Amino acid sequence: MRKIFVILLLLMMASAVVAQKPLVVKVKSASQSATGKITAETVYNEGVALLEHGEFESAMGKFTKALEMKPQFEQALSNRAVVKNEMRDYEGAVADYDAAIKLKASAGAYFGRGQAKYVLKQTEAAMDDYTKAIELDKTFAQAYYYRGGLYFEQQDMTRAIEDYNKAIEYRPDYIFAYNDRANAYRALGDIEAAMNDYTKAIALDEHAIDFAFNNRGNLKRSLGQYAEAIEDYTASIKVNPDYYIAYNNRGLAKIDLGDYEGAIRDFTEALRIKADYHYALNNRGNAKFKQREYAAAAADYSAAIDLFPRYGYAFLNRGLAREMLRDIDGAKSDYTQAMELGVGAAGEYMKEMNF
Repeated sequence: MRKIFVILLLLMMASAVVAQKPLVVKVKSASQSATGKITAETVYNEGVALLEHGEFESAMGKFTKALEMKPQFEQALSNRAVVKNEMRDYEGAVADYDAAIKLKASAGAYFGRGQAKYVLKQTEAAMDDYTKAIELDKTFAQAYYYRGGLYFEQQDMTRAIEDYNKAIEYRPDYIFAYNDRANAYRALGDIEAAMNDYTKAIALDEHAIDFAFNNRGNLKRSLGQYAEAIEDYTASIKVNPDYYIAYNNRGLAKIDLGDYEGAIRDFTEALRIKADYHYALNNRGNAKFKQREYAAAAADYSAAIDLFPRYGYAFLNRGLAREMLRDIDGAKSDYTQAMELGVGAAGEYMKEMNF
């Protein structure tokens, strides 16, 4: 029998879009004027306290009231924009940042507007805003970090690393920057530098760095260090028991070691946490395929396809399972669909079956 080729998906968790603490600014003020009248600054600082406690609706009301009392209150505009970002009103956030910048071009306002524009898929405009923030504050670590993330997305790893370097220079404990610089080094093939940076990120706070454990595990798995990878995935899950991606990746490493039952348990756990995680369905199908449970494997591939109808690898894998079940017409249909979705390997199976 010819060799069976099964696609296994490896997920890399980059963190460039991980939300971080918003920038808020307090202003100096007396609690009230000599006449006993509450000032705009007093109301504003009440809004800041509410924002810091995550009470966004109430904070919004305070900032709006402060602006009614003092329409040219630049900080109130900027922090109301922060609230709108948190509440996913990104267009409203951009409008408030625009008004704040018109009053005073601050690094924080440009940075916040860049974050909102990124979510609105205005990538170049976001890049420009991060750059303006850096021009106004050369030590603005977050602005370097987020701009580095945009360079990473554009596959410009050299510039991404330069920005991550700056972020770390001005904030040596910047866990996200170490993790993402590691991702960039890995993309460039510098495995040693990548491993060092993941390890540095973990050393900074091993109790809150689930994604760095996961990413270091991915790197170790790519090097064939499957047992060591499993240790990192397990550490990631210990930090975050709901980290379904780490369960999925640990399952892949268990397949590499031939522990198919263990892999199935991990993929099933990933699906318990995130029922629509089609990658885990495909990968659980692969583990069942390895156990020669072809009908059960085909069922998982079908479920993955139901969730993601353009999942070419799931069509390829279901084709393989159907071929083993002697469902030739079904296999042909799946290989054809996989080819149409860009999976070149399906063509080789078509040739071998003389379709």
